[in-house]
Amino acid sequence: FIKEGYTMIYFDNAATTKYKPDEVIEALNYYLREIGVSPGRGSYSLGIKASRMLYKSRTAVGKYFGMSSPEKVVFTKNSTEAINLLFNGLLKKGDHIIISCYEHNAVLRPLHDLKQKGIIEYSVISRDDLDMCAEDIFAKYSKDNTRMLALTLVSNLTGRIVYKEEWMKYFHSKGIITFIDSSQGAGKMIINMKDACVDFLAFTGHKDLYGVPGIGGLCCESKEHFIPLIQGGTGIHGENFVNPDIFPEGYEAGTLNMPAIWALKAGIEYIDSHADEIRTTEKELMAYLLQGLSEIDGLRVYDVDEKRVSTCCFTLDDLSSDKTISLLDSKGICARGGIHCAILAHEAIGTVETGAVRISLNYKNTKAEIDQLLNTLRSR
Repeated sequence: FIKEGYTMIYFDNAATTKYKPDEVIEALNYYLREIGVSPGRGSYSLGIKASRMLYKSRTAVGKYFGMSSPEKVVFTKNSTEAINLLFNGLLKKGDHIIISCYEHNAVLRPLHDLKQKGIIEYSVISRDDLDMCAEDIFAKYSKDNTRMLALTLVSNLTGRIVYKEEWMKYFHSKGIITFIDSSQGAGKMIINMKDACVDFLAFTGHKDLYGVPGIGGLCCESKEHFIPLIQGGTGIHGENFVNPDIFPEGYEAGTLNMPAIWALKAGIEYIDSHADEIRTTEKELMAYLLQGLSEIDGLRVYDVDEKRVSTCCFTLDDLSSDKTISLLDSKGICARGGIHCAILAHEAIGTVETGAVRISLNYKNTKAEIDQLLNTLRSR
């Protein structure tokens, strides 16, 4: 699939990290080769070993996110399912939710669906208000029926860090549920749910945690009860006509993706042992990219002065985002254009009509690869 004469350059890590650590691939293969059975589905020794591996994986995720009870992790197939599980299972008629203008459609759409059904209402924090203190945000956006503050950790469009720990603590102190969508940035930033007063956190494995597609989950620091999203086999209390009221198995009906779960554990352990290298390298690469982009005529980078991770987006005055992507693809450069499953964010930065080109780096990228991107844009 590589264009003749070019080596592929991958700049779409915000969608999926293409290059996984060897430890992740080895863990995936080990589970498939040596284990190959489902936890909780048999009392034989291999099934018990699978159950122990599941527990180790839960606690690895929970410890990474700073949970007081690391085992309180519900595994899903991705963060979208985790978000739907929480919103549909927890929110009640008459609830009001506060979100930011940078939320991914995975947050917006289930909330808007509940709004259209007449169940909840929500308010959107404007881009101009994102630097306000917690007290002012609370005063401006909260209502008597506000039930939850839901924030993305990082914008999947511009790379801007949206999460505010002070907001979490303040709203939590007011008895409002706090939620983070960490799909972007989970492996690039440290979040301690207990210390930051984060009640729920959704994560996905295939992006910054270096796992493979098909695994995500919901970290539950809060003791709030919510309803399972789906009913089915849970491996325990098979005599019940509905899912047993047992955490977390009651929320995990169906066969878990254990090869991906075990690989996710390996990805998290890799991040823990390489955190300084990953963050330092990506920070240097992003600074290099932003400097180069700033020198190209007719190019605008969005949220350029905001705190960010290694993702950015831009538009060109003389080239649409889809044509820019085609140009880059002709040189073997993989990037993403258009509307990035975040319509609120596009409205906030004014790119609904034009779309935007997103470049999302990984610490495996190089300055030489960035130079090829910059030279292609300069010579358009």
